[in-house]
Amino acid sequence: MKFKARLYESLDDKKVKCHVCANECIIMPEKVGICRTRKNFDGKLYTLIYGSMISSGSLDPIEKKPLYNFWPGATAYSIASIGCSFKCQNCQNWSISQANPTDNGKNGFYDLEGYKNRGMSLVEMTPEQLEKRVVKSGAKTLAYTYNEPLIWHEWIMDTVPLLKQHEIKTLLVTNGYSTPEASKELIEVGIDAANIDIKAMSDDFYKKICGVKSVQPVLDTAKRFKDNDIHVEVTNLIIPELNDSREDIKKLCEWIVKNLGKNTPLHFSAYHPDFRMPSKKRTPYETLDMAYKIAKDVGLFFPYVGNIRHDDGSNTYCPNCGYLLLGRSGYMFTKIDVNENNTCPNCGYNLLNDIIGEINKKP
Repeated sequence: MKFKARLYESLDDKKVKCHVCANECIIMPEKVGICRTRKNFDGKLYTLIYGSMISSGSLDPIEKKPLYNFWPGATAYSIASIGCSFKCQNCQNWSISQANPTDNGKNGFYDLEGYKNRGMSLVEMTPEQLEKRVVKSGAKTLAYTYNEPLIWHEWIMDTVPLLKQHEIKTLLVTNGYSTPEASKELIEVGIDAANIDIKAMSDDFYKKICGVKSVQPVLDTAKRFKDNDIHVEVTNLIIPELNDSREDIKKLCEWIVKNLGKNTPLHFSAYHPDFRMPSKKRTPYETLDMAYKIAKDVGLFFPYVGNIRHDDGSNTYCPNCGYLLLGRSGYMFTKIDVNENNTCPNCGYNLLNDIIGEINKKP
């Protein structure tokens, strides 16, 4: 759906500069930016995906985002569009993240080779229609997820206020490649939580694997969100021989402790070969276990391990005494033992700043 864009400036010769993501593309007339979803029409920038979704929405456990310390056990109404500000060689959602929307307003989109995706068409919706669907679903959170939500900026800005009227929490599952201007608007509109994918701590990784210049905008976004009371959790997909060294992992953990705080959850995720397969190896258990132990040694309270079975890596333990508070198997609870006043039943440690919101499911 074509819609006038926010956060851009007009340049000479009808060129425009987009300020929604940190690529800050300069776009010629009738051309699109790196995300393929923002187009220059005669010197004015438009988004091509406003209200355009790959489905009418689905209900997921909030742990699938993954968010483990924000309203544990809640149901997230999940929506996604197409496009991304990155070109990650390992993308597991590449069929939508690297897709091109049609420009003529008809449903449907095109894959990387320019062929119409016949298995999936875009559903167009107004903010009010989305509001009604989410309320009817009974979900208490909504997640902008699967493709990159930061390029869906206008849609987010128009839908969050409607959902807030119903006390529905809003979540971003994002690569964090934002600009200060876009982050400021997201903070002001009231985004409640974000899982930010910090893929590595090196610019070289971001250039070679993600197709962008630097990790710094991602780090800046994470810190800006956390400093402005957005609940932040971090995901790090560990890819063999690319970002899996002890030094890589320790550097990330130390940065989080220093800049986001020890109580920031960090999810280490197992890689499997997909899309352009920058590595043909799966992440071994030993690497993920090493990462979990490094995070603990550095001082992080809540390291987690995903996409692989790890006895401790799905659970939430008391930061003070190590007592098992929330046991998980997959996305389901096997144990819940937190006092009603959000304290540890074993030592009385106050968890109010660590586990946000009520726990919604019983084992």
